[in-house]
Amino acid sequence: MKHGSSIVIANWNVERVIPDRGRFNRISKTLSEIDSVIWFLTETHEKLIPCIGFHSVFSGVPDRDSQAGERWSAIWSRWPIENLDEYVTDKFRCAAGRIGNSPFGELIVCATVLPWATDPRGQEVGSFEIYKENLLNQQADWLRLNAAFPMASLIVAGDFNQSLAPKHSYGSKEKRALLEQVLSDSRLKPLTAGKNDPIFRDSPPNACIDHICVSTSVADVKTTERWPEEQTLEGADSDHFGVRVQIG
Repeated sequence: MKHGSSIVIANWNVERVIPDRGRFNRISKTLSEIDSVIWFLTETHEKLIPCIGFHSVFSGVPDRDSQAGERWSAIWSRWPIENLDEYVTDKFRCAAGRIGNSPFGELIVCATVLPWATDPRGQEVGSFEIYKENLLNQQADWLRLNAAFPMASLIVAGDFNQSLAPKHSYGSKEKRALLEQVLSDSRLKPLTAGKNDPIFRDSPPNACIDHICVSTSVADVKTTERWPEEQTLEGADSDHFGVRVQIG
């Protein structure tokens, strides 16, 4: 990222939002009210657009029963974004793109959905093993992207299904240790972990599992925020808090 620059990134799991329903309209309104130049949306829909004029890349057709237009992952950018699907191993759930002409320099952006505790893909091998397999496959994608675009900053965000808060909240200690090690080995720092987790900070004992990670060479986080402002998600439009970070 260019020296002296600042960037705002947001990430939200919108819980399988479908057009032409009231929840879709309320979520669309929320997106329009949150200032961000890059959005990572998971359990989303192609028609859910954070802002008019944004550019997008999506994961492929989901690996579960779904309605037309549903996608596990989407990346939306204020600037044109090139699809890097050829670098993605899990095309059902993940997406990658290159933002070549942002004011912050060249950016490689990756959206992820990692397995959860009861993910059907882990029924035969176990929850930890399927988490490990998917995480290591995605790490290989990130390393290939680093090699292909050595001058770019890498941003990885989405639903990691693992908390990194000061106190345990969701996932397992075993998965947390693995995730922290893989991120460190990949030279990525999670901006929504530890004391910077805005959900654990402002709505404990809840904690962030939808993380935003950036190359360690990128400047430090300035602010982290979460929405909605309520302490719990009871009656909310999604079963996940959204998170927003400013770095620079």
